[in-house]
Amino acid sequence: MSEKKFSEMLSRLEEIVTTLEKGDCELETSMELFEEGTTLAKICNEKLNNAQLKITNIDGASSGEDK
Repeated sequence: MSEKKFSEMLSRLEEIVTTLEKGDCELETSMELFEEGTTLAKICNEKLNNAQLKITNIDGASSGEDK
């Protein structure tokens, strides 16, 4: 999957969830969407964790802690 912005991935994930919730896709399509959604959710979660770690490091550095 090419590198996309977090907001683009989150938007696509929302589209996938909406489509799957409608329940009118064929099984194969649903499986493909589910797989794409799972991958996007994992990537988004990793980006959020990395951002949180950076913020924690910046906050620690600005308060004089050595991390």
